[in-house]
Amino acid sequence: MLKMKFKNLKNTQPILLIALFAITLFGQTAFAQKSIFEVMNHKEVLSVTLEADFAAVDSSRRDNDKHKAVLTFQDEQGIEQNWNVKLQTRGNFRRIKCEMAPLKINFKKKDLKAAGLAKYDDMKLVTHCVSSKSEAKALLQKEYLAYKLYNQVTDYSFRVQLLKINYVDSKTGKKTKHWAFLIEDTAEVKDRIGAIAKVDNHLNLPRDTFHDGLVKIASIFQYMIGNADYDLNLGRNMKYFIKNDKVIPVPYDFDFSGLVDASYAIPNPNFGITSVKDRVFLGFKEDAENLRSTLAFFKTKRLDLLKTVENFSALDRTKREEIIYYLDSFYLSMNDIVLAEKVVFEEKITTLKK
Repeated sequence: MLKMKFKNLKNTQPILLIALFAITLFGQTAFAQKSIFEVMNHKEVLSVTLEADFAAVDSSRRDNDKHKAVLTFQDEQGIEQNWNVKLQTRGNFRRIKCEMAPLKINFKKKDLKAAGLAKYDDMKLVTHCVSSKSEAKALLQKEYLAYKLYNQVTDYSFRVQLLKINYVDSKTGKKTKHWAFLIEDTAEVKDRIGAIAKVDNHLNLPRDTFHDGLVKIASIFQYMIGNADYDLNLGRNMKYFIKNDKVIPVPYDFDFSGLVDASYAIPNPNFGITSVKDRVFLGFKEDAENLRSTLAFFKTKRLDLLKTVENFSALDRTKREEIIYYLDSFYLSMNDIVLAEKVVFEEKITTLKK
């Protein structure tokens, strides 16, 4: 592997750092109405009941069938909310391999309108993957925490809501309890960040079409959490939006990262790494020598990130300490960014001196 050295970060030009700060402070679109996600997003852990024919849902892992379900929870005022929804399996690896397939929860637009809520009608539900309840809980909570950490870095990110779900099988009456979390509707993200469109044709987008600061932030965040399970050229595990004629990258799916360290995750064989905890920079080749201001920005976020982990009391303290140690290992080595071996540089790597 190659290493890129970045020195003298404390002397980064202030104007560049201020520009990066501004990225996280964008003006959100003013919503006249709350979304169903925001109705559910009023406490750190929300208890919900989801009733459906789960045998039928499970049998639909390889198709797009939708299944009737009832979602019940209490809102911020303590009023019970009951919603007729439909469930649909989704995803790739986890859809087939996990104990329970990830789901999409579809609301009826007419029901949302009748309740005075915004139009955003579907959310992703990240479900448990392994059979061990203790391990499943830890993995769900750590991946949820990865999203929360990215929220700390930039508002150009998916919001999430942690859940305790009581699954009730409508056919048998069987009840099971598991942890899960919701991911904000992609259309809601688009409107919230003031983007004009989502990019569907995202293969091999030219580097200069991307927002310079945000694509570097996304790449360094993925590096920090040890995630090699994404691809900017293919758009894998990334959503792209258009704002001010630039492509805004928003990453998702962090379960193969070193921070989560899932038992089912395997190191990406394309980059010469032997552990999911190994870090390689998978950002654009031309960005590799121009990361000083981005790294300086991440230094300013260190305390906020560590505090977010420390305050996440739902996760076992030992697990939180492991994550803090892993994040610290990034900060201790951030002057030596490890580049993916398969990246070929046409020019000699430059060492940035004081």
